[in-house]
This record gives sequence, structure tokens and C-alpha cells, in this order.
Amino acid sequence: MADDGRAGSEMLDALGDRFLLLVGSLISGNLKRAAVLAEEALRHGDGSHPGIMSQTLIEEMAQAQALKNSLINLPSVVPGLGTIVSLSLVGVENFYLLDQSVTLVLALCLIHGKDIEDRAAIEDFTMRVIGEVFGITNREMGEDSRSITREYVSRLLPMKYFSRGLDRGMRRVLRRLVPMRSRSRLLPVGIGLGSSAVSAYDTIVNVGQATLRRLPRIPDASPAASGR
Repeated sequence: MADDGRAGSEMLDALGDRFLLLVGSLISGNLKRAAVLAEEALRHGDGSHPGIMSQTLIEEMAQAQALKNSLINLPSVVPGLGTIVSLSLVGVENFYLLDQSVTLVLALCLIHGKDIEDRAAIEDFTMRVIGEVFGITNREMGEDSRSITREYVSRLLPMKYFSRGLDRGMRRVLRRLVPMRSRSRLLPVGIGLGSSAVSAYDTIVNVGQATLRRLPRIPDASPAASGR
């Protein structure tokens, strides 16, 4: 029994480490995209306060992610096969949601002139934002990045699969309760896609707000690095 517990703990540590590596890779891969988004926000902001530009960017990226999640989940509307496809797409949905979250964190840092050259510091900052948004930690707890990744893979990913199965079950209930006229057939489909879109929208908005709250913890970039 003790060996099983130790093996399970080691597996969670390994998965957590891989998740941390994924976040680091997303940071490296999204630096240019984040810089472009920040430059566009500053250019179109025409001297507006960084807070206003930030809220605009958060809204735009939240809407884009909501649309993306809806498109990802379109195969789930196919009866029977859709259930299997839908569950298999949970990983895809999580990846794109994480990718958008990381990009938003970086772009907001750049809009506010923060230093993102310290890769270890920005990785830790990003993980703490993710931990707060997903309810793993909060600003006062001060948990380290590895603890956050361990909790993410052990608690949140299984819950995603449970929620997806629950969503499919709700559609079946609605099909039985609602008379199946031509228009009412679209009701369960719309609820499923709408739920995914709303969840993605809320997550990105929360990532943006958590980032803005935590920004004072990051030092400002030097004038030469910021280019402003």
C-alpha cells in the first residue's frame, strides 16, 4: 500500500514537472505574439491609460477564446461518436486555453512596461496566476510552482473530464424532456457549445484580472529593454 502511494506521488510529480515544462515552452513560444499584441494595444490606445488598454485586450482575447472553444467542441454534437470525440478533445481544449492564458499574461506585462527577461521569474509569476484562477492557490498562500502544477494535474484535469461527461448527460436529459421538433433539436447542442464558450471566456477574463492584480510584483523593464 505504501509503495502504491509512493508510486502515485512520483507519477504526479513527473506529470507536474511536464506541465511546468509545457508552461515554460509556451512562454518561449508566445513572446513574439505577446509583443505584437502589446504593440498593437499601445498603438491603437493612442495615449490611453495602460489599464484601459489592458481591459480592451482582455475582452478581445476572451471573446476569441470563447469562439475557439466552441469550434473545438463542435464534434461533440454528433450523437454517440460525439461523446468519445468530445472527451478526447479535453486535452486540446486545455492546451489552447493555457496557450491563450500565457500569451495574455505576457502581453499585459509588456503593456505595463514590466521586465519579462528573467525567464524563471516570469514562469513563476505565470504559474501563480494560473494557480489563483483555477482555485489551486491564492495571493496569500505563496505556494511554489511545483505544488501548483501537481494540484493542476491531480485535481483539475480529472474534473474537466467529469464536467464534460456531465455536460453530455445533460444534453441527453434535455432531449427527453423537450419535444424534438426541428428547432428544439438545436437546444442541447447550443447549451453544450455555449457552456464551453462561457467557461473559456470567464477563464481568460479571470487570468487577465489576476495578472493585473499581481503586476506590482514584477520589476519595471529598463528603458532600453522596453523601447519606450
